[in-house]
Parts: sequence; structure tokens; C-alpha cells
Amino acid sequence: MSDTVFFKAPRNVLKATLSNSSQVAANPAVLYGISGYNSGAAQFIQLHDLATTPADTAVPALNIAVAAASNYSIDFGVYGMAFAAGIFACNSTTAPTKTIGAADCQFFARLVPL
Repeated sequence: MSDTVFFKAPRNVLKATLSNSSQVAANPAVLYGISGYNSGAAQFIQLHDLATTPADTAVPALNIAVAAASNYSIDFGVYGMAFAAGIFACNSTTAPTKTIGAADCQFFARLVPL
């Protein structure tokens, strides 16, 4: 008896217009990478393990510090980062909790839905 492993190719989720948030996945998923552009002041890109918009003061699963008027990118490698509920990305003026910022970011994600 042989073990068969099936792989799913990652799909791309893009929010090309400038905004302050993006629902990347409404269901459990593995995130392989996220990148984008920040056209505003220095801030944080937050990833939340939620299927819906997090409330202000929500604690993120991960923060990515982003310089003013710059690109950002994070690669989670071959195993990715699993999110049990869904993936919601947003910008925030604070790191510890969500304090939504201006609509000045783009979001591009590569993920595999579970």
C-alpha cells in the first residue's frame, strides 16, 4: 500500500485598490505569503485569524512593520502559516491591537483554502 499525497496550488487574492483592510479568506486556509504597497505613513500590516472584520482593539496573529511609502512582503515558506477561522488583513497605526488606519495600502496574498 502506498501513501498518496495531493497538493493544491496556491491561489492569489488581490485587492489592487488602496484600502485599509482585506478579507483574504472567509474559511480556514494556509497563507504562503502576503505583500503589497503602503502609500501612507509608517504603520503595521496585521493578520487576524478571523473570517470577518475584527473589531478595533482586536489582537492580531501577526504584525508586519511597514515603512512610509514603501512595499512590504513576507514569505511563510513551504509550510505556510495556518489560520483556523479565516484570514483578515488590515493596516493599523498600533502594533499590539488593531487601530485601523487610512485607506492607503494594497494587499496581495497567496493561500490554499483548507
